[in-house]
Amino acid sequence: MKKGIATVKWNKICSPLENGSLKIINLHHQNNAYILNLAWNFSYSNKHWSFILKDIVLKSKYKLRMVYRSSSIRPEIK
Repeated sequence: MKKGIATVKWNKICSPLENGSLKIINLHHQNNAYILNLAWNFSYSNKHWSFILKDIVLKSKYKLRMVYRSSSIRPEIK
């Protein structure tokens, strides 16, 4: 008998239980949801932290930008 690692597509693992998967949360989608939630709160909040960040980021030389840094984490896990 040949030994090996069983491979399953990530989309299959992240699908609902009814489809026979493990119902693991897709971390890419979850991370995007958290980032969008933070951006919404940043834009429309009347809390003190929001005013400070708006003053620092929007009215200064600092700009929000997406930066990719190489990581030791496997791409499938990211």
